Amino acid sequence: MAYTAKDASKTLFRYLNITEQSIEFIENTHKRGFIYNTASGEQCVIFIYPISHKADNSKNFFDTRDSGAYERGVSWNYSLKNKLKYFCVAVHEQVEKYNDYIFSLECQEKIIEKVSGTLNGARVGTGTQVVIPNDYIPNNQFERILTKNGFFIAVIHKDNIIDYIDKYDNRPYLIDDSLVELGEPETNDEDLSQSVDTHINDLSKFSRNRILFGAPGTGKSYKLNKDREGCFSDDNYERVTFHPNYSYAQFVGTYKPTPKEDDELVITYKYIPGPFMRVWVRAYRSMQNNDGQNYLLIIEEINRANVAAVFGDVFQLLDRKNGVSEYSIYTSEDIKRYLNDEFSKEIPENEWYRTLSTTEKKKHINSIKLLSNMYIWSTMNSADQGVFPIDTAFKRRWNFEYIGINESESMNSRDVIFADGRVINWNILRHAINKKLGKMHINEDKMIGPFFLSKDDLKNNFESAFKSKLLMYLYEDVIKHRRDEFFAKGMDTYSKLLEAYEKTGGDVFMFELEYIPTQGTTVAENSLSNTISDNLESTVTYETGNQTADKVAESSNDFATKSEE
Repeated sequence: MAYTAKDASKTLFRYLNITEQSIEFIENTHKRGFIYNTASGEQCVIFIYPISHKADNSKNFFDTRDSGAYERGVSWNYSLKNKLKYFCVAVHEQVEKYNDYIFSLECQEKIIEKVSGTLNGARVGTGTQVVIPNDYIPNNQFERILTKNGFFIAVIHKDNIIDYIDKYDNRPYLIDDSLVELGEPETNDEDLSQSVDTHINDLSKFSRNRILFGAPGTGKSYKLNKDREGCFSDDNYERVTFHPNYSYAQFVGTYKPTPKEDDELVITYKYIPGPFMRVWVRAYRSMQNNDGQNYLLIIEEINRANVAAVFGDVFQLLDRKNGVSEYSIYTSEDIKRYLNDEFSKEIPENEWYRTLSTTEKKKHINSIKLLSNMYIWSTMNSADQGVFPIDTAFKRRWNFEYIGINESESMNSRDVIFADGRVINWNILRHAINKKLGKMHINEDKMIGPFFLSKDDLKNNFESAFKSKLLMYLYEDVIKHRRDEFFAKGMDTYSKLLEAYEKTGGDVFMFELEYIPTQGTTVAENSLSNTISDNLESTVTYETGNQTADKVAESSNDFATKSEE
């Protein structure tokens, strides 16, 4: 039995947790176009297709050429006339690989008409359908497929469709130039292999309020930056580092004395926004313009400041539902004036605000919420001395992701030379230190991560970094009251420890180390080869001439993150 548009509507309604009785259908669309209220309270238009699927799986497509072209155009024009967001989506829950997924065309109706050879619902020339690659099988929460026509098909798991609709928009801020002319009316399988796929990094798998924590040197900042590079443009984020004297005024904003613009000798007072307010303004403006941009605020070392004092009333905004703050906070008169000035600037991005009445403007500046396109990611190192405690109420508003002690260790592996000339691999040394600390029941967050000493430290500055960073950290912080269990006898002072190291190298420790024989070998980078086995363990092999010492270390590349509800 054919899977019809009516069947597709029932499927989509179930994914959206709505009923046919609860929505408003757009006239002259045969109940394929309807108005939907987003999680943030905004209305949008959705037009529904069943995915056309041939029984032999030879072709899967949006039948934009021969089905619903007129109704689709009516829905599109309705959205433009009423300034509403627009989505053209397709589902097919009877095809196993597509069950639980929604496909969304991310382009203008004009592009779809050109591809399909239609105009105002009528065939006007040669065209084709929008084809889904036959060999494409969804397996992530969110992906995009780049079609040969130059636009994307977004593929969204049903658990994320509400969030997707809240964030994205298909109104015509896209350009027509990106459309590739079609040479043939039908797309064959060979063509499809060329269209499969440029997948954009999956932002939906990350929480909006996110804290990475773990031992020193586990690469928390590095991971945040890599995730940021994959999901945000260089212009769409700010980074701030908290410290004990950091304040609400620095984080959100405050009035500061500044020279008057037309007279440097005259001092006036001006509201200067902090990183939070700067990112919030850009995210809010973007949402009003429906330009589909996401923004990120990165906070390094979040617990080195008194977060309750720094966040102040912003703390209330961290409670989110579908990405949007459940509760708003009223703005001070200072912030109201700043927001009004910022949104009144004569730039194209502020057109939405300048055309509003005074009453309507007040609605946008009298209170604020975090919107779904603003992300706050942080790092935290609980092993640092003198950090501020974070209370339970603050913690529960964040998604904590633990970075394992050995995660990505193969990325920072090098043989190093002790003061006495003996050679050891950095990760072998690190594992030995951590093993001893574990036997002493030292918490893992005080152990040594692979990036505790940087690549540059290991390559060019090991002697100095080992003494001033690693030995100092161990001696003064980790085992301050149990030094006799960890270091050799007689290390009563830090200076004695350094003197002993200069003479005996690794013998300053109370435990044995596995050195690399140096006769006939060269100390080199990448002597540590890492092979991932089927059971997700890392078999780490140290090659030293004809000798090989194998050990098994946990792989922590497989940790999972969870999204907030």
